[in-house]
Amino acid sequence: MPKDLRKIITSPTINTPNPFVGFGGFCGWPRICRLSNGDLYTTFSAGYWHASWVNPRPDLPTEYAEYMDNALPGGSTWHAPSGGHIMWTRSSDDGATWTPPRDLAVIPHAYAAGAIAQHSDGTLYAAALIQRSHFHAERIPQAPLAFLRTLHEHFPEEIAVLRSEDNGESWREVGRTSGPFLSRLENPCSITEAKDGSLLLLIDGHAVPGAKKTRWVNALLHSSDRGATWQTRSIFGHDDYDMEEGHLVYLPDGRLGTCSRPWGLWITSDDEGFTWSEPRAILGLKPLAGRPDPNGCKKGGLLVTSDGTVVLLTCGRPGGNGQVLYSRDSGETWIKPAPDRGFTTDRYAYYPGACLMPDDSIFMVGDHQGFANPYGPFGAEVIATRFRILAENEGEGIEIMRIDGALHEPWGEEQDGGEAADRKIEKDA
Repeated sequence: MPKDLRKIITSPTINTPNPFVGFGGFCGWPRICRLSNGDLYTTFSAGYWHASWVNPRPDLPTEYAEYMDNALPGGSTWHAPSGGHIMWTRSSDDGATWTPPRDLAVIPHAYAAGAIAQHSDGTLYAAALIQRSHFHAERIPQAPLAFLRTLHEHFPEEIAVLRSEDNGESWREVGRTSGPFLSRLENPCSITEAKDGSLLLLIDGHAVPGAKKTRWVNALLHSSDRGATWQTRSIFGHDDYDMEEGHLVYLPDGRLGTCSRPWGLWITSDDEGFTWSEPRAILGLKPLAGRPDPNGCKKGGLLVTSDGTVVLLTCGRPGGNGQVLYSRDSGETWIKPAPDRGFTTDRYAYYPGACLMPDDSIFMVGDHQGFANPYGPFGAEVIATRFRILAENEGEGIEIMRIDGALHEPWGEEQDGGEAADRKIEKDA
């Protein structure tokens, strides 16, 4: 792939969604699934910012309006009565061309699908966070009555589960869940088909609502009725370290595995997710200046090739966007170019997701955020990269492969918009 060119799946100027009220040129947070018919199916958020909530919010204190104006110019008055739209596009030619984007779902405050997967029976599942109470999550009062009233009025946040019976042409919401959490959640991490055909949903949230230091922990949910209802199978994490985001996969040796933000903690289960190993770091990350953690190993993807290679995609400091590291022994050891980072696939690919192709190459999507565009001040574009893991006899590393069809320059210079907005949300929440 030429250094200055990318496959751009959707953007404010390329394969752009039909504008709707509130659209500001943001096309980001992609997830991808290779369907049983061979199509590449990508979901993404179409909206106006890093977090395209319903806006404005006159029901919230003026502090919120100040927060939104600080986030983007005119943010307090940006008119988005339904927030962002969850959209989809597909390719039937291995990513060369993509269909015009269409709505997957329009659920107020649910602007992106955090997880998508196809079951062996052909059913497609997606899950999205309904993030209606973000402003309140760090402002829960300690006084008993006010504490309970706030939780009753605003929490817990919910995850909407959607199902498609026609390869993603149409969708319907089939259930909602908060798992064991009482207040804030993050976008769901992954949906995985269990060995018995049931569903596993990896999520994360705040362990203690209103605590001075709120610890992020993971929970594994289970559904035996095709996503309609969910039971908590396990809660896992670490008392001293946040464990958030991640992606669940079956390892070649039969265990379940996932890796978490912000420390790159790897954890496995040998009993279908009921109990978990002690977390251990697979990246040598150090806290960033001004914060207690490295903000590394952000959500990406985790998959296994036909020869048993476990491939982890991620982003975050210090290695940047579009990182990949891999293991040939079910996650016991990891191959990477340096102790604190993975190999770089595409420095523009923030929050990468991926699927496996028939030739064992990997088709990766990510987004490039934070640029002014014809629709608004904070645009994003979904970009794609195809690569393969080098065979053992070729050495260590990856090879970038060609994607047919038109290639384009990314929008302007490489932006740190996603990372900067992420820091702003954490600081101002």
